[in-house]
Order: sequence, then C-alpha cells, then structure tokens
Amino acid sequence: SVYGLTKLEGEKIAARICPRLYIVRTQWLYGHGHNFVQTMLKLARERQHVAVVNDQTGSPTYTADLAAGIIRLVQECPYGTYHMTNNGACTWHDFACQIFKLSGLNISVQPVLTAEFPRPAARPSYSVLGHYMLELTVGDFFRAWEDALADYLSNREY
Repeated sequence: SVYGLTKLEGEKIAARICPRLYIVRTQWLYGHGHNFVQTMLKLARERQHVAVVNDQTGSPTYTADLAAGIIRLVQECPYGTYHMTNNGACTWHDFACQIFKLSGLNISVQPVLTAEFPRPAARPSYSVLGHYMLELTVGDFFRAWEDALADYLSNREY
C-alpha cells in the first residue's frame, strides 16, 4: 500500500542519516486514550449489536507491553529493525468478541467484510509481524495478545 511504502521510505531515509538506530514496527495498538478497545466498549453501552470486520488479521498490541519491550530493546539488543507486537493473531471480529467476553458483556457481534466499511486507504488482509530479530537476539519476550488484553481490561479506569 502507499501507506506501507511511505513508511518504508522513511525508515530508509532515517537509516541513511543515522545507521545506529532502532526501527520498531508494531500494529493494532491499544492503551491509554482512544483505541479499538475503548470504541467497542462504548458501542456496547449504546447498542445490543455491532458489526466488525472479519477479513483482516493482525496482532493486537498493548502499549504498556510495547513500551516495556522498547526499553528492553535499547538495553539488550543491537541496532536494527524489530517487530514488536503481542504474540498471536486474530481478526478484528475475534478481538471484539474477546473484549466483550473478558468484560462480561453480552452483545451480538456480526462478522462483516472490509468492503462493507470503505476506508480512504486499503488495509492488508494479513498483517501479522514475525518477531524474527527478537528471537535471534534476546528471545521473544512478548506475551499473548489475549493475556495482555485481560491485563489491560482489569487495570483500566472506567
């Protein structure tokens, strides 16, 4: 996609300017502030039924885990490009279902196709990032996305 290409070009420019750098790639972030989890919880308070995309797969990533991972990265790993996400993968629909389940909410979640929610930029159907460089250096220390989500939901302020 154009979005992905421009990000890659930015990484290349940064590496030419300063070869001693960390590039961190992540995805599907949630944490403090506006995010998918908060949107789903808000919708659950307003309605009994939601429709959520079921043909895009990624790795939900808790920002607290990402921040801790970046600290560990700069303390223990050589410069380079690293993928940092919580482990495992799901669709947005699966993610929403898990949010409602862990929150004890009984809401109907209809799986729909991306085409039913047109966006200005195309989204890849599969965007899971492997942790190859972490595995080669210090090992993959990220926990499963389901565990991170449970932690986030149990510690957030309502």
